[in-house]
Amino acid sequence: MIRDKSIQAFERSKLSFAGGVGSAVRLREFPSGLTPLFVKNGHGARLTDLDDNEFIDYVIGYGALLLGHSPRVVVEAVKEQLNKGAMFGASCELEFIVSEKVAEAIPCADLVRFTNSGSESLHFVLRLARAFTGREKVVKFEGHYHGWFDDIYISVHPSPPMGLSKAPWKKRQSPGQPEDSANNLIILPWNDRELLAQTLDDRSHEIAAVIMEPIMFNNGGIYPEEGYLQAVRDLTNEHGVLLIFDEIVTGFRIALGGAQEYFGVAPDLSVFGKGFAAGFPIAGFGGRKDIMDLVATNDVPHMGTYNSNP
Repeated sequence: MIRDKSIQAFERSKLSFAGGVGSAVRLREFPSGLTPLFVKNGHGARLTDLDDNEFIDYVIGYGALLLGHSPRVVVEAVKEQLNKGAMFGASCELEFIVSEKVAEAIPCADLVRFTNSGSESLHFVLRLARAFTGREKVVKFEGHYHGWFDDIYISVHPSPPMGLSKAPWKKRQSPGQPEDSANNLIILPWNDRELLAQTLDDRSHEIAAVIMEPIMFNNGGIYPEEGYLQAVRDLTNEHGVLLIFDEIVTGFRIALGGAQEYFGVAPDLSVFGKGFAAGFPIAGFGGRKDIMDLVATNDVPHMGTYNSNP
């Protein structure tokens, strides 16, 4: 396979673009000595690189390209909107048209807001949960990924020493994260309902929320054990702790309403992204009206210049 143009592009890119690629994940996929894929165009399930090599794309934008590359219906809609304007810094009809469709699809979403990335959405719903409950601790499960912000990018890819199976150590994932990044996190193993029950019995007075990927996708496709999600729902209800589903990966993919529709267990708050926007940087969050009313009344401000851009 000829890759001369890709090799030249990578060498040029490294001179001004840190690492030559735009994401730590892409950098990790192409270790030293390998040249990353430089794509010229994509259509449907196929990609063509700078050297005109054609590939079947099984990664499909890390799950974002639910309709494949350059789906005509999406491209035409975007072209139509671009002729009207890309960003107004003001309200537009599409905000409530799309929010109505999201609320109809996602079981827990009485009200929604839009962001530009999953990490943004996760960061905000944790703040919202703390504001609603008046508590600060959050239960996070070892191996679950909820974005790259300092206070949640913890114990995603744990490595030895890891602590006891019933008491995983808190592992910061990057140099530069402050030592106190994980102070408000309680790290537990997933799929252990007894340990979660014990933790909530002992510490619910300080726990705002339990957050999880309802299917653990970022470290392999690991399903919840039968009855586990309902058990977590029952336990959080019992203790007045909010349940947050991170549906960035599962949302609109395992079912239109995500894992909460598929398993029949509705959280209090949920975040969504990736497959939501067919490759465009749009994400969001939603949940129970009494919680989301804190956003609606601006008691918990949700800001962002590019939020819900048309």
